Amino acid sequence: MKKRKIRKKSTGAFLYFGPPTDEAEIRYHTGFMAPDALFFLRLGRIHHLVVSVLEEGRARRTARHAEIWNFERLGLPEKGARPADVALALLKKVKVRRVFVTNEFPMVLADALRAAGLRVEAETGTREGARAVKTAWEIRQIANAQRATAKAMRRARAILREADIRRAGALFWQGRPLTSERLRAEIEIELLRQEYLSEGTIVACGAEGADPHSRGHGPLRAGKLIILDIFPRHRVTGYWGDMTRTVVKGQATPEQVRRYRAVCRAQTAALRAIRPGVSGATVHGQVAAVIERAGYPRRRVRNREEGFIHGTGHGVGLQIHEAPRISTRDNPLRAGHVVTVEPGVYAHPIGGVRMEDLVVVTRKGCRILARAPKALVIP
Repeated sequence: MKKRKIRKKSTGAFLYFGPPTDEAEIRYHTGFMAPDALFFLRLGRIHHLVVSVLEEGRARRTARHAEIWNFERLGLPEKGARPADVALALLKKVKVRRVFVTNEFPMVLADALRAAGLRVEAETGTREGARAVKTAWEIRQIANAQRATAKAMRRARAILREADIRRAGALFWQGRPLTSERLRAEIEIELLRQEYLSEGTIVACGAEGADPHSRGHGPLRAGKLIILDIFPRHRVTGYWGDMTRTVVKGQATPEQVRRYRAVCRAQTAALRAIRPGVSGATVHGQVAAVIERAGYPRRRVRNREEGFIHGTGHGVGLQIHEAPRISTRDNPLRAGHVVTVEPGVYAHPIGGVRMEDLVVVTRKGCRILARAPKALVIP
């Protein structure tokens, strides 16, 4: 896999422990993908990666910016060495006595290093902030992920278009009831064909859509708002896509249309406002104002939040949620940021309307990375 150049010079020794599939810093600095937990030491521009004999050959081929250490080289047995033994052996070899670790670093491991006489300190600042501005190579990987997401979204719409409406608005596809679970499976199969994994796909119908993170379950029905939120990760590169559409199968009510149009106007306002130097808080404020003027203020009704109840967007890269945020926080946007733009309106029992696209901030504004139909009604 082609590697990007490491752009940011750093001082100090930073120690990470975890599977590269989950630990974005290891993936970012080495490009190496493995399911098992391992140690990665970032020492200025010098990187050290400890792998087992099973992963050594692949690590040497793919982790081009890292020096590869095996257990034998560290003077440890391949089996039976404790994580603390591995970390101590590596740090002794490279003559490091003080390391910075993240909040996710295991406490037991940190205590073991301290007991051995090392200084272990919490890493200050935002790790993901260094990854926020994407290289051209990274933007291409995210755009690829978003194109795969758009293809899966079109597949979902096609299935809904083919579905029959039967008694009480129940949807049937290929002679069987069409449920959230069944449509979600079809979306995820389409993504698998493109080498993408998606474990949290949302297909939320009716009142379930009023909870932005409800995955949805049970039968899909005509005349109800259905939120489709797809966010897959590539099996090799680890980069994510993220897209949401809201649809109604059959005929939409005037109120559903009104909510949908308000969300579309809010997204348009955000897309026009995004450019380098603008604060994410400013963009979010404009989005919230559009939705409130449309008659959907944020409020609490019968112990439930209604209206626009979340941020406008978040960064996407090796993590599905990373810097920067487009919310009430004052985060200035920069060229190269890749962010979602996803306003929404929610209320019980009508459900939710959310529209989400992924954009890269350019020198003069922003560019949508992949497009998919936005029409509310699917006949």
